[in-house]
Amino acid sequence: MDNAFKCMIRPLIVGAGRSKEKRYFDDEPIIIGACPRSGTTLLLSILDAHPHIYGIQNQTYAFTVWDNGGQPIRLDRLYRQFILHKITPQKRRWCEKTPKNVQYFGHIQRYFGEKVKLIHMIRDGRDVVTSKHPRHTPDQYWVSVRRWISDVKQGLAFAGHPNVYTLKYESLVHNYESEIQNLIHFLNEDMTAEISDWFHHTAVKKSKHWASPVQNLHGNAIGKWQKPEHRRRYEEFMANNEAVELLQQLEYEL
Repeated sequence: MDNAFKCMIRPLIVGAGRSKEKRYFDDEPIIIGACPRSGTTLLLSILDAHPHIYGIQNQTYAFTVWDNGGQPIRLDRLYRQFILHKITPQKRRWCEKTPKNVQYFGHIQRYFGEKVKLIHMIRDGRDVVTSKHPRHTPDQYWVSVRRWISDVKQGLAFAGHPNVYTLKYESLVHNYESEIQNLIHFLNEDMTAEISDWFHHTAVKKSKHWASPVQNLHGNAIGKWQKPEHRRRYEEFMANNEAVELLQQLEYEL
């Protein structure tokens, strides 16, 4: 598909997508951002189990490219998902996760007039930088130490904002009931049986960002940085004073 045709068809996609959005969704959207490999796909899967939340299964990057007037350039990527997928009538708000969103929280809030809920997911940087993507360069580490520092700091700049919720991956895994109740309350939703038993109710069961289909919560990925094969990578991380200070600020044990 050449660029001229893409430019011609984008307005049609946006128009059709907006029409479907108006028919189904009447509540604030939910947008997740984080450093990559921080658990955003897991969180999307959990939230999709809520009867009122429609989890967009593919990362759209719709809110990561902006023009000088503060408008997102690639909204067609978002609306294409609405057009191509079935949305059940009970769903009344959508949830999109692209980790890079965390770099544009300010843009996103201004665009939506702050009628949006943003979630910043944080994971122990040592586990992040020793994580490998199952599909993209699976034999190499996916996230640099610098990327973790930068993304986390950009998200933390909005900590305490009434429309931004900061959530630790480890807390979600170890204290699911209390953490998810707090998050659902922030989203102005009610706790439901489906969200408590999310694993059996989510439609987000597979992702190219997972090595296998969705699994129920477990702590197997927490502390993987301690394995001997990651020793050099761990030492690289700990040699970065800024990274260590950020770990301490986030109250991770050293």
